[in-house]
Amino acid sequence: MKDLFQARVMTPLIVILVIQSVLTMGPYAVPVIASVAAIDFGIEPGDVGTIVSLVYFTAMIAGLPSGLFIARFGAQRVFQVTLFFSAGGILLLTLADPLWGLLGVLLLGLSTAPMNPAGSHVLSRVSPPKWQPLIFSIKQCGTPGGGMLASAILPPLIVLYDWRTALYVLPTFALTAILLSAFAGVGPHEPPRQGRGVRFADIVASLRFVWSDRIQRGHALAGMAFAGCQLSLSTYLVVYLWRELGMAPELAGAIAAINHVSGIVARIILGFVAGRWMSSRTILPLLAFVMAAGLVLLGTSDGSWPPVFFFLIATILGIGGNGWVGLFLSEIALLAPKGRAADATSGNQFFMYGGIVIGPSLASAILTGSDSYAILFTIFALFVTVAGLWLYKVTR
Repeated sequence: MKDLFQARVMTPLIVILVIQSVLTMGPYAVPVIASVAAIDFGIEPGDVGTIVSLVYFTAMIAGLPSGLFIARFGAQRVFQVTLFFSAGGILLLTLADPLWGLLGVLLLGLSTAPMNPAGSHVLSRVSPPKWQPLIFSIKQCGTPGGGMLASAILPPLIVLYDWRTALYVLPTFALTAILLSAFAGVGPHEPPRQGRGVRFADIVASLRFVWSDRIQRGHALAGMAFAGCQLSLSTYLVVYLWRELGMAPELAGAIAAINHVSGIVARIILGFVAGRWMSSRTILPLLAFVMAAGLVLLGTSDGSWPPVFFFLIATILGIGGNGWVGLFLSEIALLAPKGRAADATSGNQFFMYGGIVIGPSLASAILTGSDSYAILFTIFALFVTVAGLWLYKVTR
């Protein structure tokens, strides 16, 4: 393991992990505060699905030219700009004005757009091949890590103070991450490069690159379904436990935090396994079936169940719903030609974020039409099951 613990590997990994945790706290904070902030914005708590979809629709489009910006300005500068966007977006949300809030949501989308391509760009260059699934999985722990922090920190602060005061902690984290990246660096030094303006052909190049390759295209479509189910669950889990089942906000937040904690543990264990004993292409379909099982259990639950059962369901959902992303991005980078990891990630991310955009909006429509969370969770369990079967067929 000596090659894993080199400074050239661990330093960028730790810095990127911190940055990704901070960046994902912003979008995850939106559903956490939705139940109490909705009145101030003049919307219904159920509309949070549409808001989250807008965040990731922005990221889906803005992420396409990420490879171009990373090549021109370097991953470190790109990460620092996204952290500024995240801090600004959160501060605009605290104004509780619909128009400023819309701009804040757009900034949150811009902040997450280059996150995965920049991380893949750096880590694919410094990772020893046999440790790459583990390194990418650890890096992707930043996503459930950010969700865990948002779910654990914000509800108690909302109860003690108010939702605006709770959100003020997030820009502080963003500024801290900017300073960390400035002092520790983010991977090998990359001098700025001269370049022309961004053309439309440059923007869609990564999309064409992924769609023209059968294996990349198969992963992209499966990732679209996985991500849509994952974000729909994250969007509505706290609302379901808090509003539908009548749980205390602290308990609902703790269950949601366990969902993210189990995802973090699963990513590390699965990354270790995938690098040594079992391939990522074998594990990924299995995780889809685990996610489906957790969704079915959640859909059959009611408020009379003891809290321990909800912690168990959250753990299952964390393994299936959060455990797949690191292996998925590692597999994409391994399949990409040398030097094209950022482009492959940008193109696949377009479809992943497309699932995130469609998923919460579809969930909102299902709830509006059926007024049943059981139907919602069952439908998404079917989606992710089909996606797992599809990925198995493509990669077998």
